[in-house]
Amino acid sequence: MDFNAFQLISTALSAELTKQGFKEPEPLEDPEGQAAMFAAEEVAYSLLYDRKKKSFLLRSTNLREDGRPGDWRTLSTWLFDEQTGDRSDAESIINDFLEIIQGPKRVQMVQQQRKRSKGRERNVDPMFFINRLVHMFPGAKDALNDEKIVYGQVRYITFIKASLLPEIESLLKNYPDSELVDKLASLLDDMYKNGDLDLRAIVTYVVIDGLSKESFEVLYEKLGDELKKSAKPARRLIGKNIKPEKKKKKGGKKVEARLS
Repeated sequence: MDFNAFQLISTALSAELTKQGFKEPEPLEDPEGQAAMFAAEEVAYSLLYDRKKKSFLLRSTNLREDGRPGDWRTLSTWLFDEQTGDRSDAESIINDFLEIIQGPKRVQMVQQQRKRSKGRERNVDPMFFINRLVHMFPGAKDALNDEKIVYGQVRYITFIKASLLPEIESLLKNYPDSELVDKLASLLDDMYKNGDLDLRAIVTYVVIDGLSKESFEVLYEKLGDELKKSAKPARRLIGKNIKPEKKKKKGGKKVEARLS
């Protein structure tokens, strides 16, 4: 290989992310391999080449108060062999990674996150939200256990759409005046206010967008002012592309894309 794939991909990401207000990439210590971090106030992306698995990963996280990254969430993974991979393979990776970070929904959520006060704790992640919802809707508990057993992890978007949105929809349609609806609205307000970047996107673009018109109107009246401001704009994006987890492509090099 007569080129440095990591440098090529990092440079392409940097060109786009600096336009969005991110700093130049900084080397990042990672036991899995070579990594770089692109930071902006409270959020960051990273590029990692996992030497053992021979793959490039695009990841995101929220930064802690000391500026260190929190737990990384994988947005996309591509297989790439440093010995045999060519420039066209690297360019395919670049195109996919750029498509993710340029997505209008992700850009909007990043900008919203950066504008929020630095003094507030925002460490609540999607798994915490899912656990709270399962506590409210215990009928989804078995499905959550099956999800962990079958996949070894919880596919946040897929699980919420398949196992929790039907429960929420049924509640709002059949018991619109119940105390549980009030608790649901309060939970969504809290998760949107204190959640990390991915959780805020899930509250608006997965839960809010996933409701029928009638159920949304029931819920909207009980939401707090902050979430109300984002709820209706989010509804206008219904039907437009928000990338869920993708299945592994047979014969291809794209491995995974979790949340854009």
